[in-house]
Amino acid sequence: MESKQALTEFLDIIRDTDATFLDPELALDQQGKVDGYQHIFHLLQLAVDFYLFNDPLRPQWMPLANRNRKMLGDNVDAVYYFTQVRGDQEYTISGQRFDSCYLGFALYGGDAHGELSDRVTLNINHRDIEFDENGRFEIKLTPNPRGRNEFRIDPDTVTMFTREYFFDRFISTESTLHIENAAPRPKALPLDDRQLARRIRTMATFFQQTTWIAPLPMEFPINEFLPPFEFDPEQGGWGTVDNIYAMCRYRLRENEYLKISFRSPEACYWGIQTWNFLMQSTDWVNYPVCLNKETTEPEADDSFVVYLSARPCRRNWISTAGYSEGIVFCRWLLSEAMPDTPKVEICRWRESVA
Repeated sequence: MESKQALTEFLDIIRDTDATFLDPELALDQQGKVDGYQHIFHLLQLAVDFYLFNDPLRPQWMPLANRNRKMLGDNVDAVYYFTQVRGDQEYTISGQRFDSCYLGFALYGGDAHGELSDRVTLNINHRDIEFDENGRFEIKLTPNPRGRNEFRIDPDTVTMFTREYFFDRFISTESTLHIENAAPRPKALPLDDRQLARRIRTMATFFQQTTWIAPLPMEFPINEFLPPFEFDPEQGGWGTVDNIYAMCRYRLRENEYLKISFRSPEACYWGIQTWNFLMQSTDWVNYPVCLNKETTEPEADDSFVVYLSARPCRRNWISTAGYSEGIVFCRWLLSEAMPDTPKVEICRWRESVA
């Protein structure tokens, strides 16, 4: 059977995956290597959801991340959903928005069989959508947009992500979102051997290519932020053009903490959090690992100082969550200007901080 051959090929890829994070040149610490093995299972879960149980003719929202599964630079303050789409179809997305600070839909073009995307083909956020007084809305993605809340879907479009950000995600209400393909489509039938083999190979491609971008490059300078950068719609990958990013690889001894100082331009949202080297948020269930525009107390001059440490701080604290090495990641959504590069100072513990 072709499905058996496709599965054998996928298992070979899985078997060799640890070479992507055990490479001595990466110099991952022991925790990073353990995270690498866990990441394999996160990827397998996502591959199944995204490409075995998903059909662009009958799309359904698949969550990117939750408390147990982290992927592709997830954010503690955000909820993401994925679906496959096709550029020759016509989709209606309807729902109701409640108390999020940002809601967006990004479409991506490229190969339809699990490869990383080539480009952003369409980016829509809440500023582009007309809502009624109760936050209800309906938008149409169509090759031929003609009216209000209608947007063009390009022929090479293959995937879509939703993004919704909150200042306090855990007491907020997610938008209700429904997607339907309004174009004529064939009757749904069980997968045959050829179709299943194609989906298995698509899962394998997604799995393998995702390991090409995680873990992050270890040549990043230590305890120093790289300059902020905008997401380029032509660079490939699944970012959004509404974002500006900045990151810092940190390394801390037990008696040290990181003092991070920065100013922020006006933005719809900004946040700072910790990742491991696999671009996974750290343990936000048991530790405070994320701060944002509304939860960070400003200084007298309206700048911000955030403290990263294993020990608690009295204010503006993000925890290392048990990691001595990792990534501090910042993002700004719909920023009015390019932020300056955050400054980092390594400090030693005394009696108190801040």
